[in-house]
Amino acid sequence: MLKSLLIPLGILSAIVLAVPDLVVMGYFFLVIPGLILTIIPTVFVYLLATFLIRPIVPLSSRVGANVIAFGLALVLGFVVMLPWRMIEIRRFEQAALSDIAASPTLRLTGNVLVDFPPNRYCSTAAMTCDHRCTALLDTPGVESVTKVSGYDAATFRRGPHAPGTLAQPDQPQKIMDAFDRIYGPHAMRRIVGRRHLDRTLQADWALRIAQGDTLREHTSLGRKHIDWRVIYQEDHRPGEPSVQRLEIRDPTDAVKARRSLVQHRVPAPLFYFGFHGAMNNARFTVGSSTYSNQPRHFDFDPDVELLRLTQIPRPNPAPDSVERMEQKLAETLDDPNATDAHLLLAPMWLKLFQYEAGQDQIDTIAKILLDDRIADPHELLRTTLRGNTDLTALRAGLAKRCLAAEEPQARSWYVSELVGLPAATFAQPSADERAIWDRATSVPEAAPFLERLADQGAVVLPELLGILDQVVEKPWHERFRVVHGIREAFMRLGPNAAMASPHIRSLLAERPSPLTQSADDRLQWLLALARMGVPVEELPYDSWVTGPSDLQRHSKRIHRQLKRYNAEHRTEPG
Repeated sequence: MLKSLLIPLGILSAIVLAVPDLVVMGYFFLVIPGLILTIIPTVFVYLLATFLIRPIVPLSSRVGANVIAFGLALVLGFVVMLPWRMIEIRRFEQAALSDIAASPTLRLTGNVLVDFPPNRYCSTAAMTCDHRCTALLDTPGVESVTKVSGYDAATFRRGPHAPGTLAQPDQPQKIMDAFDRIYGPHAMRRIVGRRHLDRTLQADWALRIAQGDTLREHTSLGRKHIDWRVIYQEDHRPGEPSVQRLEIRDPTDAVKARRSLVQHRVPAPLFYFGFHGAMNNARFTVGSSTYSNQPRHFDFDPDVELLRLTQIPRPNPAPDSVERMEQKLAETLDDPNATDAHLLLAPMWLKLFQYEAGQDQIDTIAKILLDDRIADPHELLRTTLRGNTDLTALRAGLAKRCLAAEEPQARSWYVSELVGLPAATFAQPSADERAIWDRATSVPEAAPFLERLADQGAVVLPELLGILDQVVEKPWHERFRVVHGIREAFMRLGPNAAMASPHIRSLLAERPSPLTQSADDRLQWLLALARMGVPVEELPYDSWVTGPSDLQRHSKRIHRQLKRYNAEHRTEPG
């Protein structure tokens, strides 16, 4: 009987182990089939062991021999797992250092070192004074905060006489999240909302810096000058205990407070196949359970634990900080003698907005863009401006910053914002805008701005054709941006560019054509010609059309594209 069961169970086990997604499907459609498919590999292993052990069991009764053989198979499953299980339990116990609760909570003073691993979600490599750093610097008695992250280190101090270079706080408002998790939302936070309180704290820091209580970055202090060390460790190596641990050490390196979360997968006492994952990551593994030194569902937050172990005061900024900051920023932008600390108000003000700045802020942003004393703000503007905001008032500043930008990403962003301004904006171009057009063939990021030559009407056709003839001999990777920019200009000009259509048709007829690199390129040029006044049925479809049915199909396609373009750009059909 065992033998007759082993064959189908073995086949089913091989199938579900090879294709574990079948188990997920079983759970999805009906729970019972999923459960059956989950246990089949384990049942097969123990029946196979029973079948192999039974011949050596000295009993004449078949039933008794099967029962004893099955019991021995279970014992074997326990014996096989025992050494591995003991090893993993020992590794967990070695990693799970006991917590040390500070009583009373620690009062950090003097020079504090904060050692946290690098933030893997942060793209910038610059060392900044983050929310932990600012919270500690606001703690009475703390003179400096030395941040260590990987191989980087820097010391931050605040005050009118602090040495080092001027720095900005990096998201000081994030510390409020940790306070809220401990004590619940602050009364003011419930009334005016989280976002307003966050902005108030940011504005409070900006005002203090502008008033002389500056934040400065300096070379990191040596170990002998450190009074307290706050160390956060993370270890998530595969196969090792997962560790999150916060320790606070005194000058003698003695641990005065510790809080940790240690979790580790420990093999089950008895062998079985466990099933994990969903459709995209379904898999069988040896059965195990998670050991943890904290209660189930415990969420370890190093910021929360730092506040629980130390006497860091909760920030309490003045409610009118944002209004006073905006007033001070307006005075600074009008003051030719403003200091560097005053000018930091500009980037810190931009940081108040998360895709929220609209028409009420445009005039201030325009002044910031035109002020040479303020560093390139394009990175901040990317996350400052609200979508669909009319940026016409920024026109002069965008062009000026584009010409001054050193990074390609900055030039690309400024040009894209210029291209997106309302129609006819550049009918009377400025000297800076003409300078961007002059760079179109030599600076790749400037090429898309050629599209807006169309704002001047048919008078620019000779200039557009001249630029096109100038670049057609260049390699595709050097000319494609210019070609695309000119094509978009013709699209905007529509019938006003009719005189250029014969030249475009001749270039499209060349093999290979200097205007295209793909089928989509050709489609866009056909759409441009249609906008320029060429009848859709007379477009140079070339090999796309071999008969009337092809012509009808592609003509409908062009008509749909034209309708969409006209709707998006609110233009009359070409």
